[in-house]
This record gives sequence, C-alpha cells and structure tokens, in this order.
Amino acid sequence: MNKARVEAFTDAVLAIILTIMILELKVPDSNQLSAILSELPYLFSYTVGYLLIGVAWYSHHYMFSKTSGISKRVYWANNFWMFTTSFIPMATAWIGRDLKAQGPKSFTPSSFTSGPPLTSY
Repeated sequence: MNKARVEAFTDAVLAIILTIMILELKVPDSNQLSAILSELPYLFSYTVGYLLIGVAWYSHHYMFSKTSGISKRVYWANNFWMFTTSFIPMATAWIGRDLKAQGPKSFTPSSFTSGPPLTSY
C-alpha cells in the first residue's frame, strides 16, 4: 500500500471533518457583539474538537513518518479511526446545544477515543 496515498486521504477526510464542524457555527442575526453569546456553548465544543483533531493529526503524521510501508492491518485501523473521527462534528454540535446534557457527555468521548492506536499493529 502506498503510504503517501493513505496520508493524503486521511488529510482530506480530516479537512472535511473540520469544515463540517465550523459550518455548524451560526452567524448571529444581530450586528451586536453580544449576539455571539448564544453560540458560546457550540464555540467551546468546536474549539475542543478542533484541538483534539489537531493533536490527532499531528500524531498521525508523526507515526507515519516513522514507518516505511502500510500493511493491511494499519490501513484498516486507519480507516476505522477516520470513521470514528467522522462522528466528531455531530458530537460537537450535540454537546454545543446543552453542555450539561448526559447524552452528549457519554457519546463525545467515544468518538474521540474509539480508534485503535496504529502503533499496536
């Protein structure tokens, strides 16, 4: 498997995920700075999600820089990680609606942590 293609595909998927996340942030109806206050819970959850994806992206590139090739196991582990990461836009939007709700609190960590570490393959 070509390592560069897997890296490029992963970069594209993560870029799309980040784009979807920012599209959830709504433009206020008013021109007053205080109008953004109603979006603060989502802005907070977006920031946390963006930072976590940024750290994961950096770690992904670091791990791939240390390998010479991609096995089928690593390829499928990477796909599973991207699949679970693709839930982050929904998780950030959901928790942004109500920071105290139990459902988003339970779902959000699983979307960040359910991908297997590639170093175990």
